[in-house]
Amino acid sequence: MPWNCEVESSTLARATADGSAASLPLKIGMYWTDGVVTPHPPIRRGLRIVRDLLKALRHKVVHWNPPSHTTANHIHLAFMRADGAHDVHRQLDLSGEPLIPQLQESFKLHEPMPLLEYQDKTLQGKAYNEAYSDYWNASSDDDAYTESINLLDYSAAVIPVTRADKSVDTIDHDYQPLNEVDRKNWEAYDLETYDGAPVGLQIVARKWEEEKVWAIAKIIDTALKNRSEKGS
Repeated sequence: MPWNCEVESSTLARATADGSAASLPLKIGMYWTDGVVTPHPPIRRGLRIVRDLLKALRHKVVHWNPPSHTTANHIHLAFMRADGAHDVHRQLDLSGEPLIPQLQESFKLHEPMPLLEYQDKTLQGKAYNEAYSDYWNASSDDDAYTESINLLDYSAAVIPVTRADKSVDTIDHDYQPLNEVDRKNWEAYDLETYDGAPVGLQIVARKWEEEKVWAIAKIIDTALKNRSEKGS
């Protein structure tokens, strides 16, 4: 379909509002890690719950391995800081709210990005968008994390899956962090602190496919509720 080849064009396909696509086998790509930060144990369990549930309902689940999200993260952050972070500080000044410590370095005031550099980042973003779309197209015919989705402007929804359980989501002391960021993320996981916290998963579809995301989210959410009612 032409709208799957041209990333800026609008799709003509629409999902049914009542989620009747449930009668058709879905094909869902599961993204276990972006290769930068490994999800905490409760999130990984949530992924396994949804994977097993979808398979039990005869939907097809495949491994999702798209172009590096690190590239998208760098481009997206560059766009967010392109004005020198002045807009962020103007909004904060309206209420006097301070910038949270985790963002103070990324959004400290600086000179705005030069126009030619901004143009280059725009071209990089377009190239990444096209590469991601090409991967999606190839995966959809193959039967064998959030900043990236923001950059791509894809449709997304988040659904609740379960809650963290310290008796189940234990710490893997043998885990070897992928990098320094992953190490800090892994060390931030505390059994007592996270116990009982909600676990949600994000569902993503292409640009302009909000109806499809809504329908798929309804299908999975209904299946999760039926699973809970059965006590499985």
